[in-house]
Amino acid sequence: MNPNQILAEADRCVKCGLCLPHCPTYRLTRDEGDSPRGRVALMQALVSKAVESAKLHRHLDLCLGCLACESACPSGVRYGSLIDSVRALQPERISRFQRYRLSMISRLPYLRSSRPLLRLYQRSGLSSIVRKLGGNRLSRLDRLLPMLPKSPSLQPFYRAHEPARGCVALFTGCVGRITDQPALHASVDLLTRLGFDVAVPDLQTCCGALHQHSGQPAIATQLAAINRRTFNALKLDAILYIATGCGVHLLEYEKLGQKLNAPLSDISTFLSNTGLLGELCFTPLQRKVLIHHPCSSRRIPGAGAGVSKLLRQIPGVDLRTLPNTGCCGAAGSYLLTQPAMADQLRHSILEQIGQNDCDILVTTNTGCALHLAAGMRFECAKIEVMHPLQLIVQQLR
Repeated sequence: MNPNQILAEADRCVKCGLCLPHCPTYRLTRDEGDSPRGRVALMQALVSKAVESAKLHRHLDLCLGCLACESACPSGVRYGSLIDSVRALQPERISRFQRYRLSMISRLPYLRSSRPLLRLYQRSGLSSIVRKLGGNRLSRLDRLLPMLPKSPSLQPFYRAHEPARGCVALFTGCVGRITDQPALHASVDLLTRLGFDVAVPDLQTCCGALHQHSGQPAIATQLAAINRRTFNALKLDAILYIATGCGVHLLEYEKLGQKLNAPLSDISTFLSNTGLLGELCFTPLQRKVLIHHPCSSRRIPGAGAGVSKLLRQIPGVDLRTLPNTGCCGAAGSYLLTQPAMADQLRHSILEQIGQNDCDILVTTNTGCALHLAAGMRFECAKIEVMHPLQLIVQQLR
C-alpha cells in the first residue's frame, strides 16, 4: 500500500472497540495505544506526518501480528496489510540485528550447514558459557534452541511405497530445516508409506513471512519468486507445509504475483482428507495429548480439524484441545525482538497447559513449539512438545 491507500484503509476503522477484547497486548497493558484501534489511529497520524515519536512507534512494535482483531472487525479493516505497509515505509527502523537475522534466514544453504555446527556447540559445553556471558540476545537464542538430535540429511526425492498414488512436495521452511527435522522426516515416512512420492527441493528458500512483516516486502517477494520457480518446475499434486506460520504466507503468494501451480495444504489436513490413514496400524497410546492451535492455524480453513482427525487414528489417546485465549507470544521473530512481552503472554498459556494435566503438547508452528518448550524447560515441566506428525509416526506399527 502507498500512503494514500494506507489512509483510505485506516479510515474504514469506525473505532467501535470490538477488537479490544481480542487483542493480547491490550489485555495485558490496558493501554489504548496497544490496541488495534489505537494502533490504527497511530498509523494514520504517522503516515499523515501529524506526529513523529519513537515512543509512538513502540506501540506498533508491540503488535504481535496475530490478527485476532481482523476476525472481530465488523468493518473488515485489513489490519495486517496496514501495519506491514507502515513498517515498509520506515526501513530505517529495522535494527542491525534484525537485518542480519533476516539476511541469514533467507540463505538456506547457510542454515543447512549450521545444523551440525549447532549440534557440536550444544555438546561442547559452550552453551553454559554463552548463557552466562553472551548477553541477553545470545543467551535467549541459546535457551530457545532445543537439543538437536542426530538426523540424516533430507534428500531431494523419496520414492513412494507401492502402490504409487501421486507426487507431493514438502516445504521445509528456514528455521524448520534446523529445528523441525524430526517432523520433516516423519512427514516423509508417512507420505511414502501411503503411496506418495515426496520431493524436497534443494533450491527452495524461506517463505518470506518474517521479511514481509518486518518492513522488507521487496525481499519477501524475491523469496516468493524463488519458491515459485522452484516448485513450479515440478509436476506436483500438492505442496505441503508442516508449519502453519509458513503456510499462511505461502497462501498469499498469488497476491504477490507469485502463484504456485500446485494446490497448497497443511500436511495434517492433506493426510486426513486422503482417506488412506485407515490402511495403517497404530500402537495404542494411553497418554493425555493436548492440541495447541497457533494463531496462524486459525487463519487456515480446516487446519485445526485436520490435526484432531489425524490424532484420533491413535487408539486409546486422551485427546484435548487448549482453549483459544490468544497468542502464545512467539509471533514470528517477536519472541526475540520483544522478549518481555513474549514471556508474559507465554506465561498465561503455560498456566492453562498446566491446568490440563497433559503428557504431550502438539502444535503445528515452529516458533510456538520453540517458545512453549523453552518456557516448560524453564519451569521444569515434564511435558513433551512435538509436531502432530511426529506423534502419529511414533505410534505406527
